[in-house]
Amino acid sequence: LADDGSAFYWNPAGVSQLIRPELFGMYASLFKSLEQHHHIGFTRPIHGGAGVSLNWIRLSVADIPAYPEPVGTYSERRDEARDFFSWQELQSAGLALSSLPYDFSSFKSDAFVLSLAKSYKVDLDFGWQYFVFPTEIPIGLNVKLIRQSLFSQTASGLGFDAGTMFKFGLDDLFDNNRLGKVNLALAVKDMFNTRLTWNTQSRSSGEIKRSWHMGLSYFQPIASINGKLLFAYAWERKYDTIHHFGFEYLYRDRLAIRFGLDDADFTAGIGLQVLIFNFDYAFKGHELGGSHRISTAVRF
Repeated sequence: LADDGSAFYWNPAGVSQLIRPELFGMYASLFKSLEQHHHIGFTRPIHGGAGVSLNWIRLSVADIPAYPEPVGTYSERRDEARDFFSWQELQSAGLALSSLPYDFSSFKSDAFVLSLAKSYKVDLDFGWQYFVFPTEIPIGLNVKLIRQSLFSQTASGLGFDAGTMFKFGLDDLFDNNRLGKVNLALAVKDMFNTRLTWNTQSRSSGEIKRSWHMGLSYFQPIASINGKLLFAYAWERKYDTIHHFGFEYLYRDRLAIRFGLDDADFTAGIGLQVLIFNFDYAFKGHELGGSHRISTAVRF
């Protein structure tokens, strides 16, 4: 479904689907405001079915406490701690963390993403007389610089994402204008297991593992209710397999009502288009607390 200013994140091939330049921004409060998520970006279509997008994403956690380091090595503290029976005794002996932090910091994870995409229109000839089946195959690539910081330490790395789609109309296939459109998609994020290296003395590093994403959607116009119905399914594989289901009713291309499941978590949302402005709100349930997302787009 990647066809707006957030397309670069879901599938970079979707950057080629925008027909007008778009300025897009999003804010999310996650897990009862424990985390803050920001995004702002600009996408511009280019002549010939291509598109380019530049985006910045930040995920941050504030007020992370720092405690004095206990005296001695871990094994020494573990052996000595066996002689004590209460938290207060461990603190007095310097074997436990202080009850009060001496400093606070924040964790920030930033991604700067450049996306390039191109859409190819391909007419498939099945050999039937006078019949050619039109399809569209967008492809796209992300180049992203990732930077993380915690207290005085920073980490950085360079990553790549790629994606493609296969779009066609059942109305074209069966010569019935009452039928809708189908979109199949594939994306791979962090293709080469993006490595982040910290500026510590040991130059320790970690990896963002490669993840696979596949999906399909069906878009059905229904003239009798002045609207359109949309069904979407996505499959995601990184550490575990996650399934996503979504349903949308779009009224007169102005008002959208949405429901879905993100793995086992309920999701719902609403969208409104007014002139050149798009406003969207989404809610996602979670055992750590529901998340609220608000996004705005300006289409020039």
